[in-house]
Amino acid sequence: MRTVEHAEEIKDKIKEILYAGDILISYGDFADRNYPLLPCGYNSDWWFTELKEVAVKYSDPKKLTGKSPSELEEIQRLLQGLKKDNVSIEDAVKVSDLFNIPLHPRFTFYWSQISFEQFLSLLKWMSEANIVEGKIVLPFESHRRVELAGAKRALELIGLEHHVTTANVVIEPLFARAMMLNLGINRIEDIEALLGNAEQFSTTDVLGFINKNARATIKDKAGSFIGARMGRPEKAKPRELTGSPHVLFPIGEEGGRLRSVQAAIEIGYVEADFPLYYCENCKKETIYFVCENCSGQTRKLSYCPQCTKKIFVESCPLHGKAKTFSNQKIDIKHYFEAALKHLNLGEGIQIPTLIKGVRGTSSENHIPENLAKGILRAMFNLHVNKDGTIRYDSSEVPLTHFKPKEIGVSIEKLKELGYHKDVDGMEINSDDQVIEIKPHDVILPSLNAVDEPADELFFRVAQFVDALLVNFYKMPPYYNLKKKEDLIGHLLLCEAPHNCAGVVGRIIGFSNTQGFFASPYMHAAMRRDCDGDEAAMMLLLDALLNFSREYLPAHRGATQDAPLILNSRIRAQEVDDMVFNIDIVKNYPLELFMAAEKGMMPNTVKIEQVRDRIKSEDDFAPFKNLFYTNETSDLNKGVLCSAYKKLVTMGDKVSHQMALAEKLRAVDTSDVAKLVIERHFMRDIKGNFHKFTQQQFRCVKCNEKYRRPPLAGKCHCGGRIIFTIAEGSIVKYLESAMQLAKNYNVSTYIEQSLSLVKQAIESIFGKETEKQQKIEKWF
Repeated sequence: MRTVEHAEEIKDKIKEILYAGDILISYGDFADRNYPLLPCGYNSDWWFTELKEVAVKYSDPKKLTGKSPSELEEIQRLLQGLKKDNVSIEDAVKVSDLFNIPLHPRFTFYWSQISFEQFLSLLKWMSEANIVEGKIVLPFESHRRVELAGAKRALELIGLEHHVTTANVVIEPLFARAMMLNLGINRIEDIEALLGNAEQFSTTDVLGFINKNARATIKDKAGSFIGARMGRPEKAKPRELTGSPHVLFPIGEEGGRLRSVQAAIEIGYVEADFPLYYCENCKKETIYFVCENCSGQTRKLSYCPQCTKKIFVESCPLHGKAKTFSNQKIDIKHYFEAALKHLNLGEGIQIPTLIKGVRGTSSENHIPENLAKGILRAMFNLHVNKDGTIRYDSSEVPLTHFKPKEIGVSIEKLKELGYHKDVDGMEINSDDQVIEIKPHDVILPSLNAVDEPADELFFRVAQFVDALLVNFYKMPPYYNLKKKEDLIGHLLLCEAPHNCAGVVGRIIGFSNTQGFFASPYMHAAMRRDCDGDEAAMMLLLDALLNFSREYLPAHRGATQDAPLILNSRIRAQEVDDMVFNIDIVKNYPLELFMAAEKGMMPNTVKIEQVRDRIKSEDDFAPFKNLFYTNETSDLNKGVLCSAYKKLVTMGDKVSHQMALAEKLRAVDTSDVAKLVIERHFMRDIKGNFHKFTQQQFRCVKCNEKYRRPPLAGKCHCGGRIIFTIAEGSIVKYLESAMQLAKNYNVSTYIEQSLSLVKQAIESIFGKETEKQQKIEKWF
């Protein structure tokens, strides 16, 4: 398959995947770990690099002495007109003959992937072939297919394109000629002599024998193979706390299971921990440091739990340091109506029927958000994080260059953002030109797949911030967005998990992916590896207005994921040092391919990396002219949303995974089944089974948790008590695991382990008497 269109056309007809394709691994990855270079398969980059090096030698007049005018003209034509990926077989042969370099990889095969016995069987089969109109026609009658299976398999494994007819296997003229070039023969009749030589060959090295006879050197097209497992699925979704609250305001038990402000209003009060303030204008206590009635500044009160007095100083004269909060019953309706009055939303504005708070605050001083912010967030269907911000999480993807068409931005807008030249120094006037990204610029994920895309969320966040400025802070709006594209040019705060420093980023466009695209410097400035992790994004003004350290939980580690520090300028010398290993050359030299072929250490070859620019006196040198070695057509091509996310049930996910494993020649399906059972299903089953015996109990009405169920059999609120861990969560993977073990011949140990787990579960819950099955089973 050479095109995406062809792959889409035949994807449902694929029986086996012989080779999954090449993966690009940079020199920097080997240099970072000081790991020996691995031989790569002979490819068009290697071939073209070697040709260019030879071309330099042929620019020497001494080298051309004695060549005829026609030869000189042919050399000039070949050197000027060749492209690495679009070479005819005629030119490939001429290049090999003239310049003594290996045959182009398009016309070579995976000879190292078959045994010598398979090679001999293939030659014997080819000795029966006929040449018809340039095609090699091999006999493949139905009664001989078992006999010829080994030879046919060898044809497949070397990657020689062919098609099967009723009684023949046919190799089209282009690859028929390539096969004969590889074998070093001019006529099919020469196969007999070649077969005799092969049977007397002193070693079993197929590629060695090929090169003994071929017209030009045939390089190993296979190179090195690496194994890989499924990684984490791509992520691009809003971050929400448990319960998806709109506001960090405690609703207590009165909010019910949904933690609803309206439900608490119906009861009439909320009992929870609140701070203490006193408004001297209104002569009354409040829970806000700005009075909800007069908007005046209030005075901080302290509470002594021993003498139950409220004082204006931090310490009680009798009992020492006082608390900054107390457990109070507040009139929730009063605070809700005060918030509505302050917002002054006007007539006709519909207040959301469900505004969700939190059960209780866990911060040191129990400072709540103003209910007005929750009302506005609920109006825009937004949910708050633990620190008062609204966040969007996405998988990190490093990007050094982009095309305007890939990120949905106009040339005019790019020029407004400071982009004027492409990588070749030409004025930007086409949406297909390649442009180097600036270190603080980011591209938002906007694929509308399983979860909400970032552009839609941030559009609503901008509307919320404007409403907050106008209705809550009584200031003019800032964003004034009319469409999602108006987000371009605005600033974000980007932060990695487990860190407390955010980096300012600027939106320059949107990709049709689920990746957070940004310069490697942006990812490294967040102190993350350059690929595969995830980062959080928030609108900068949202963070500046709504973040407060006072909202963070008081327990250890609570400051992680909180933007306590704001980095507005990336310095190349101060980011995570993994970025220093990035290669920044346009092309790899021939010596790198040769060193890799011999498995030499990385330090034997010098490739320019970011670390070399760090040493420059020019502070901007590390950020500009970072080149790349391989072109791509569009960063939005490829798998944009994995099947793992699209498929709903675990059974479907496993069946699709195993169906793919069965098609991949490189995969041992039994081993895959074993890993799925051991690393996933078994751990989940045993973990939930253990938790079941130590679980809590929950009230369906108020969500109160109990270590042991009350003797009355119901909650203090009158609600029904249920398990927090149900039988279904324990057995949900059991049937899938048993089916995997049965279908894929896993070890006896795993089968017995599953059997013991099943017996233990049945000893608690009993055996299932009737099993519901799909109706398709009976048809």
